[in-house]
Amino acid sequence: MQENLIRSGTPEGMRENYKKATVEMLILHLLSESPMYVYQLIQTFEARSKGLYKVATLYPAIYRLMKFGYIDEFEKKISEDNRLRRYYSVTDAGKDYLVSLKDDFVELNKGIQFILKS
Repeated sequence: MQENLIRSGTPEGMRENYKKATVEMLILHLLSESPMYVYQLIQTFEARSKGLYKVATLYPAIYRLMKFGYIDEFEKKISEDNRLRRYYSVTDAGKDYLVSLKDDFVELNKGIQFILKS
């Protein structure tokens, strides 16, 4: 709780809230391209954002998306270093949800741009 008080009202706090608001959309977007495991998603976030979008964990968002039926476990594989990797993929409901999220994101972003430019 104390950490939330420190971050509230700071640029760091805004970044964290922005990530929380967009992480499900980005997970669904990447998984719509191909099934991935969680660490692969984290690496892809960082690589595609040129290091600007970093997350420590995606498991809470993954579990939420699974709970609502937007993603499923696609397959399990044992890696070369003997780790179990769970690959996730988007369901049809997840594809529909992603379209809705993208549309809302674009509209909200447009509104923010109008406000900042006025």
